[in-house]
Amino acid sequence: MLSTGAFSAFATTIGGFHDLFPTHVPYVLTLSQHFHMPFFRELAYSLGGCCASAKSINWILSRPEGGKAAILVVGGAAESYYCRPGQYRLVLKNRKGFVKLAIRNGAPLVPVFSFGETDLFNQVNNPEGSMVRRIQEWVRQLIGIAPALPLGRGFFQYSFGLVPQRKPVTTVVGRPLNVKKIEHPTDDDINEIHEKFIDSLIELFEEQKHHYLKNAESMTLEIV
Repeated sequence: MLSTGAFSAFATTIGGFHDLFPTHVPYVLTLSQHFHMPFFRELAYSLGGCCASAKSINWILSRPEGGKAAILVVGGAAESYYCRPGQYRLVLKNRKGFVKLAIRNGAPLVPVFSFGETDLFNQVNNPEGSMVRRIQEWVRQLIGIAPALPLGRGFFQYSFGLVPQRKPVTTVVGRPLNVKKIEHPTDDDINEIHEKFIDSLIELFEEQKHHYLKNAESMTLEIV
């Protein structure tokens, strides 16, 4: 719902990223709309934020000195609709732009997964085709931000509110997938790397889920 794992792990020092990867500088990517708001823009930049546009990502990956890590939540706003406790559904099947940028720059793709992210909030029931979902989609296409309706807890009670539930979120960094640099990749080049990336992400989920999830045997990662 809020990409809490990505923010905590890469925009702050609490997760130990800078100790584990001292030669890398992370740039957490977010919607361009966030850089149009007074004061919030400066806050986002101070935390290493950057616009999630192709131009910005290409700038980060093309630095000749290297060591720049573009942190992208690929599913974006559309993925927030699937954020519910006890399930993991990623919007990734038809998202291939990031793969094309990686190939053009010869940048490795690194699967990253945050266990517990979906347990922080529930949300108002909004199945596909419902009036609520249609309104949400209309607003998302208009302003680029998904108007998800989170159901959390309050400051002094656990029945309702906008405060996240007290649940642990653990961000796991997987093995990098090396990508050969191709200035003008074909659709076959992109599809091949995209498929390998999805396989790497599912493998990471299956390897680590027993450490961080209850009833891990029944939990699966669904790619939509």
